[in-house]
Amino acid sequence: MTAPSAPPSTPSAPATPQAFFDYHRTVIGYHGTRRSTAQALVDGAPFTASTNDDDWLGHGIYFWEYAPQQAWWWARRRYGEDDAAVVGAMIHLGRCLDLLDPANARLLGPAHANLLAALAAAGQKAPGNANTHKYLDCAVFQYLFSKLDEAGYHYESVRAVFVPLRAGGMPRLWERSGVFEGGHIQISVREPRNILAVWSVRKDGRYGKGP
Repeated sequence: MTAPSAPPSTPSAPATPQAFFDYHRTVIGYHGTRRSTAQALVDGAPFTASTNDDDWLGHGIYFWEYAPQQAWWWARRRYGEDDAAVVGAMIHLGRCLDLLDPANARLLGPAHANLLAALAAAGQKAPGNANTHKYLDCAVFQYLFSKLDEAGYHYESVRAVFVPLRAGGMPRLWERSGVFEGGHIQISVREPRNILAVWSVRKDGRYGKGP
């Protein structure tokens, strides 16, 4: 890692904000899409960032880290069995807001508080979250990144664990288990040039086209 420097703090930020690291590390991510888009991506077309207002890590290009079957599940659910496709990608995390490091989460609390204060001052209502639609999460990340970008701290990726919610709560494998059914790591790539290579992925998760 390069020598860290501290990003700017907000009025309610902790006294020692998290370090600004460049992750000299690559990971493999999987992206669910439709068949025509997958072929275009493998042929060299650029990815298009998601800009939905419920993107839980903010706007970016989303991947499941080392989880091809998770990407296939999503693609089938979104596009149907006949049109679903998955591509794999080698991703350089670069300057990554890695929320698996608890120190990095310290930026989010102050960003949330400051966003709510700014919305209240403007007479606007804060968005809310639902089980599968994270409107407030998206707004907080977008607010945080806009402030960091303005100060010259441009994060290239975000990495976090997602635990799905179902009726009755979080789906633990057994009572009080620390393992959750369907839990996975997602990456949102904010800098497209950090996607180094793209390839087709079979339904069994192996490299290549076909069944």
